Amino acid sequence: MEEVMALSEQWIEILLAPERDRLSVAEVCRRHGISRKTFYVYLARYRAEGPAGLVPRSRRPKHSPARTAGEMESLVVQIRDAQPRWGARRIHNELVRRGVPGVPAVSTVHAILRRCGRLPESATG
Repeated sequence: MEEVMALSEQWIEILLAPERDRLSVAEVCRRHGISRKTFYVYLARYRAEGPAGLVPRSRRPKHSPARTAGEMESLVVQIRDAQPRWGARRIHNELVRRGVPGVPAVSTVHAILRRCGRLPESATG
């Protein structure tokens, strides 16, 4: 938490520097190694939300529309649990053989198995 507060204070110093030190925004950005665009993004946040707007934000997407459907993940895990020796390629082929619509790529099946903890440690890379 102290680290976040220090970052906020550092940003406040940067944002106030042009007016306080009578420097151009470009000069302040050059001295601190940031782009002018970043400066103005943080300035807008600071004006809108105060110091709380300067807290680092997650870059994780709010939605993942391309992520494999939960039903498909469940089916992959179900097959793996029934046949623990089968790998991603064999499970993929089984899904195709069963005529399941929208079978994901072998690499995606592998990612599902890894995400769900169904691979031995040596296979997780």
